[in-house]
Amino acid sequence: MSVDPNILIVIAAFLVILATASLVAGWVNRMWSWPAAAALVIGLGILGYVHLGLMPDGLGFFDLPMAFIHVAAMVLN
Repeated sequence: MSVDPNILIVIAAFLVILATASLVAGWVNRMWSWPAAAALVIGLGILGYVHLGLMPDGLGFFDLPMAFIHVAAMVLN
């Protein structure tokens, strides 16, 4: 059973956005957040896995917004 790449893209995008926000907040407070750094690496690793392993042509420019639309349509349907 394989996972839908669109779901992985959305999960990884949320993870990268939240980890980046946490790292910036920690940088402003002059504190290093190791869990946020680990979450950023994991999110980028998931995006790399989708780009190299699951998508035949790799990720394109419009794949991220289309993944969000696809997942929203799956949830609302």
